[in-house]
Amino acid sequence: MNWLKKSSAVLAALMLTSVVAAGCGGNNTANSPAGSAEPEGAASTGLKPYEVVMVFPDAPQKDNQLVQDAMNDYLKQTYPELNMTVKLNPIDWGAWSDKTNLMMASGDKMDLLFTADWLGFQQQVTKGGLLPLDDLLAKYGPDIEAVEKDYHEPAKRDGKLYGIHTHQELGGTQGVYLNKELVDKYSFDLTALKSGKVEDLEPMLQTIKEKEPGITPLVAPSFPLEAYYSSANLDSIVSIAAINTVGTAADDYTVINSFTTPRYMELAKLTNKWYKAGYINKDALTPGLDAWKKMQAGKGFAFVGDMDILADMEIGKAAISPNGSIKAGREMLQIPLNIDRLQTGKMTATMYAISKSSEDPERAMMLLNLFYKDKELLTLFNFGIEGKHYVLQDGQIALPEGQTTDSVGYYHDIMWQIGNQMLNYTRVGEDPNKYQNYEKFNQQISSNPSRIFGFVFDPEPVKNELISIDNANKTFVDGLKSGQLDPEEVVPKMLEKQKAAGADKVIAEAQKQLDAWLKENGKK
Repeated sequence: MNWLKKSSAVLAALMLTSVVAAGCGGNNTANSPAGSAEPEGAASTGLKPYEVVMVFPDAPQKDNQLVQDAMNDYLKQTYPELNMTVKLNPIDWGAWSDKTNLMMASGDKMDLLFTADWLGFQQQVTKGGLLPLDDLLAKYGPDIEAVEKDYHEPAKRDGKLYGIHTHQELGGTQGVYLNKELVDKYSFDLTALKSGKVEDLEPMLQTIKEKEPGITPLVAPSFPLEAYYSSANLDSIVSIAAINTVGTAADDYTVINSFTTPRYMELAKLTNKWYKAGYINKDALTPGLDAWKKMQAGKGFAFVGDMDILADMEIGKAAISPNGSIKAGREMLQIPLNIDRLQTGKMTATMYAISKSSEDPERAMMLLNLFYKDKELLTLFNFGIEGKHYVLQDGQIALPEGQTTDSVGYYHDIMWQIGNQMLNYTRVGEDPNKYQNYEKFNQQISSNPSRIFGFVFDPEPVKNELISIDNANKTFVDGLKSGQLDPEEVVPKMLEKQKAAGADKVIAEAQKQLDAWLKENGKK
């Protein structure tokens, strides 16, 4: 607890300095309800009451108001000097883009806003919807800086920071899950997979096909081309533009079309071969198909996907998958075939930003900083109220007796969205050492950055071409991923379509921007 108290004292001192020097935002007075009672401690800082509006994607929670009230009681008791409350404004995933775009266009009050590359972060910056965070972070984000200071570059535009990355695992691993019961039954030798090549799975698939009728050897939709190719072989830039990291020199920054590498064709041919051999299920492209459901039903042997992060992970090293075993309802082995490099994209995949419509950006940053140091506040937001929404069993989160995830009133899995994940509890059934594993894994990832870590592509000059290329790909990509199309016949056609859609212009623009970044950073 000492470090918490120390950190609070530092923050309070920073706030006092800011109040004296800058009037702390200038807008607080306008937002102070007439006659509002200020909690003890607020008067000493001069901060007027302020409600920080948090906007984030989440499924509807029946007890959202109860949790919000509990968070506000906690803030009042623990941080009276901040004189703030929080309003939780979750937006259902299906409505997220439309609603937040409308809120941003109409200037609705938002303070903290979840954002990510895959949710329009770049466009939000381009439209001026987000505030630069550098000065706010320097003044009010000491606990964010304590864990994230080395990872801000990917969220910068023109040298200014617009997003704060969630402190979590810095990458992932991709590999193959195997039904342990069948591995044991046939005494499969897994050492061949130390090669890191998914091709070496083939003898096992053949055995399952021949001896286990009714069981799909390789369950889709989780394909080598989707779950394994990109991260294992490319430093991706945007859409089709990437650096090929296989068989090229470490200082090779040539931007290529990611569909033109020899490895892509190898994997596409392999997938097609496995499809024709009957190793991959024919309904792989059926919308809503769930590979884990097939595993639960005992109808699948293997599939390729993202792995649990465990201690001492190595390529080809088999281990029981805690989460995979829960999802499948049976013991599942996981064998990593690739471990990520530190990629720019990962750093912009989960962030919080401060909206331009915030009436007190300083207070927004103060609240965000708390999520990086205060386990109790983070637990309230992530798991709700102890005794009502969860109980602790041997230090792990469990549902109260008689409750289900549907009945409990507050149950979401968005711990990855905000703050310092390493402060989180794990749920019963998860590896209790999950977050310690993350910390160790992060050391491994951060020691192996991509060639272009920190480079952020501005898609604006080629945005129309990117849309056209995406449309061109739709005709071919799913059929290649599932093995249903012959790559030798189809890939050349796809490349022609991409070229007609503006692929050369995208590659040239990516090379131009990358060269400028390399020069600015003394890399070329």
